[in-house]
Amino acid sequence: MLLISPVELLLLAFRRNERDVINLYNSFSRLMRIISGGNMLNFGYWNDKTQNPLEAQHALSDMIGEFASLDKARKLIDVGSGYSAPALQWGSQYNLLEILCLNINLQQLRIAIAFNSNSKTKDYPVASFQGNKLKNNNIFHINATSTMLPLKNDSVDRIIAFESAQHFKPLSRFIQESNRVLKRSGLLVIAMPVLKNVSHFASLPSFLKLGILSVTWASEHYKLEFVKSMINSHGFQIEDTKHIGSSVYVPLANYYIENRAALKNIIIKEYPKFLEAVLYRSLLDMKESSNHGVIDYVLLRAKKIDPY
Repeated sequence: MLLISPVELLLLAFRRNERDVINLYNSFSRLMRIISGGNMLNFGYWNDKTQNPLEAQHALSDMIGEFASLDKARKLIDVGSGYSAPALQWGSQYNLLEILCLNINLQQLRIAIAFNSNSKTKDYPVASFQGNKLKNNNIFHINATSTMLPLKNDSVDRIIAFESAQHFKPLSRFIQESNRVLKRSGLLVIAMPVLKNVSHFASLPSFLKLGILSVTWASEHYKLEFVKSMINSHGFQIEDTKHIGSSVYVPLANYYIENRAALKNIIIKEYPKFLEAVLYRSLLDMKESSNHGVIDYVLLRAKKIDPY
């Protein structure tokens, strides 16, 4: 069983430095995988046909692949790649020459390498998705920071930050680096939670009412307009923005509420009981925040333009 106290949990969420974010994901990624049944670490995209979080996660990865026009790309960087499950999915769907999975979290990278080599272990089963045979096996794992990409200038077609850009400090440096390594007219795609209307919870610090996002979003809480201005001021032109928060947060919360009894029995075998109670309360808060328009989930696609 993972031993963590309420005080430790609060400190990890409040301090929000890079090491704490890594420790949070190392501590709670197993919890995320218990809920979803897979190895992806995203919230997922739900529609009327979605039956569980894993289907929602694959659907969101599909959406991002289409949004990024990966069918026209040859070389992709997935920055903040987690266990590389989205990269494995994209590698099975598109004829990408290379997928570079870049992650500062060495523990996640080691597990991702096991996934990519089809190494089935007791604790970390290979991510499963329909048609999981890679069109090529050119997936490479790099232990590096998002603010200093170890790549040549003008060398890649696509950069995707899939639910990771909120952790990059400073965000402006990541965007500058993305501009440097992207080819002309290359695309930067960011999928991330953003703040919208914080006036509804004006009496409390906004992150205290974000529910489970207070933990999984244990970094900077950006407003959408700030992110857009940052992108536009660093050599990019935003081509498209998709707002999908209503199909992300509320359906996930509803799934947990409806299946709490079964999920709780699994969770408390590996985590303290208080943590499941915190998770449940947090999901209710997240649902409320979404319903009141406090939070959104956006996909941003920006094209590199002439040098700025």
